[in-house]
Amino acid sequence: MKTILTLLFAAFTFSAVAQQSKDQALEDSVFAWGTYTPLKPSAYPRAFTLYQQNLPDIFMQWIRKSYIPIGALDFSYAIAEPNKKEEVQPYGTGINAAMWRAMWDKAGVKVIRQPHSENGIIIITNYIKDAEPISMLTLPNRPVFTWLSPDIEKSFAGSKRWNQFLRQLKLEEHPQIGKYIIKYYGCSGDGCQPMAAVYLTPNNKLPIRQLTRGEMLDMIEQAIPKETKKIESLMPNEKQKAVERVKSNLQTLRKKYQNSLNVPAEMRNESVDMTDIFNGDDIFDNEDAKRLNYSTIGIYTYEDYVLQKSKQDQPLWICISWKPTDIQFSPYEREIHRSMVTHFNFDYVYNYFFAPEKNKSQPYTLLNPEAQKENIASIKKEKNRMNAPAAPTPAGVHYFEDFSANNAGQKPQGWYNSSVGEPSVVAAPEGLSGKWLDIRTHQILPNNFKRPLPKDFQFEFDVACSDFTTNTGGALLLNINNKVLTAYGDEGNSPNPADIDFNIKAGHSKWTTNPTGGSSILATYKGMPGNIRYAGVLKPNMDLTEKKNKVHIIISKKGNQVRGYVDGKEITVLDKYGKEIPGYNELPQGTQFTSFHFKNTTNGKENRVYISNVKITAL
Repeated sequence: MKTILTLLFAAFTFSAVAQQSKDQALEDSVFAWGTYTPLKPSAYPRAFTLYQQNLPDIFMQWIRKSYIPIGALDFSYAIAEPNKKEEVQPYGTGINAAMWRAMWDKAGVKVIRQPHSENGIIIITNYIKDAEPISMLTLPNRPVFTWLSPDIEKSFAGSKRWNQFLRQLKLEEHPQIGKYIIKYYGCSGDGCQPMAAVYLTPNNKLPIRQLTRGEMLDMIEQAIPKETKKIESLMPNEKQKAVERVKSNLQTLRKKYQNSLNVPAEMRNESVDMTDIFNGDDIFDNEDAKRLNYSTIGIYTYEDYVLQKSKQDQPLWICISWKPTDIQFSPYEREIHRSMVTHFNFDYVYNYFFAPEKNKSQPYTLLNPEAQKENIASIKKEKNRMNAPAAPTPAGVHYFEDFSANNAGQKPQGWYNSSVGEPSVVAAPEGLSGKWLDIRTHQILPNNFKRPLPKDFQFEFDVACSDFTTNTGGALLLNINNKVLTAYGDEGNSPNPADIDFNIKAGHSKWTTNPTGGSSILATYKGMPGNIRYAGVLKPNMDLTEKKNKVHIIISKKGNQVRGYVDGKEITVLDKYGKEIPGYNELPQGTQFTSFHFKNTTNGKENRVYISNVKITAL
């Protein structure tokens, strides 16, 4: 299938200044939907009614009205369950609107899907996203599966990060989503990503039930005949003893839990087989899980009528799933989540299947259509602004930016924000004149300046801080480097890297004896001796505080010497003995710089850092 990659808005004009400008254009670009791969009934071990075959198309129409691909290309396809002959589960039919991050090919000409970036919106009938089958206990007419608790703290036990993230989503308070069953699922490790599933079902109850310990032990005992060969393989020389050992261990479990056989069955592991029983494992022992704050997993089966009724046209429930996000995710992922919680009409979908009289035969309508129009209009307006010619640079100045061409709240024209994190925006802070760039959580660099920087130059800018929530205010890093442009216009490391790092941190004026703020400057290069690189000792000062919250910075490079100044006062660096350091802030002859970036090195939400009047002149 060939996906349509048509841009809905005007083509972009790109310079060869930096790949970041092209990447940023893709992040804010609106793409057309392509065709999707329809169901191929012959590929499944089940039959489909005509109604079921049409469901993916209906679901796809709803998604396309609710979400417009921004920064993403789709490769959508119909889905159905079961999709393997040996699977025992309800019949489900649906769509995966699979979105992939848009990127440039190596030639920087064609827009393609970024590998390993699929992020889908899934709508499917009669399916539980994170139900894991237990094959040993499953019979042709009785699926048995594990299912994580819907409770956040139980599903993601041991992960404070994901617990906090999911609570902050507040989906339970959403005017539509909050009235339905919300389930978060996925692993809880550092490399994991929680997913969200919303289940629409009559009476707000899925037709499943949790097994008791007694029921589960009965099922394990009943499974011994079909599991005999596997049990015997555990003791090939004494096969009969292996079976007897399994039966004996089952009796031990029954005796241990004889007073709690009616308690709902929960395990620490995601599955169970005869090896666990053979080894004498206590499959219900959750004490270690509780002590180590691990998740526990319930054992479930479907109500008796589910398998048969799922074959009919009328769905028993609808599962709608996507990846929830916040500012720390990529823009295309954030837009999917924003669309699902802002525009997708969950009530319409529920009524379509379970209360059609409420929809009154009306077509699907998204929620907040004006917000969707405003979002697209804003992107189009920003695109036109970004393509406008840059303001002329003053005579004798290599680069200048005072952000005056931007409105407050806009991303700065001619600058590139890292795609992940809170973007830096132009602001007009109270008490400061002119426009300033509010540096947020990740680095920002210009993409419309002339490379390289002058051989000898003076780099100056103003920095200001606010929001002193602790003993310090904001902190800022300016990095001037000699990164090189690759064949595709991206920045790559130089074979002989050289950097100038200027750091400044705002302190609090009450700490006069032991200042909590300070500034430093350090020039480094490949092969720099360690006795020079690590000799400098930072001396805190009161240059920037809540009382004096704006300073002017000058960084100069002349010949091989680098110097730094805060409000005209030179930053002096001495060793731990208070002596000058020969060779400190000196670069190899001929070193020339090509780029720079700023970064807020504190919490950008609590400790604001602003820059303005960035100017580079040749010396």
